[in-house]
Amino acid sequence: MKAHDQMYIDGAWRPAAGQDTIAVVDPVDEQVIAHVPAGTAEDVDAAVRA
Repeated sequence: MKAHDQMYIDGAWRPAAGQDTIAVVDPVDEQVIAHVPAGTAEDVDAAVRA
């Protein structure tokens, strides 16, 4: 399983502001295939500024 800890904002990968993650589930067999950062308000603000 792949674990991602960065977000693509303003043309570059950057660490997520928070530590929470969201499971990515394969719809075919409902297996968790990855975890991605759960965006925080700080991440959203950075994306909007970009």
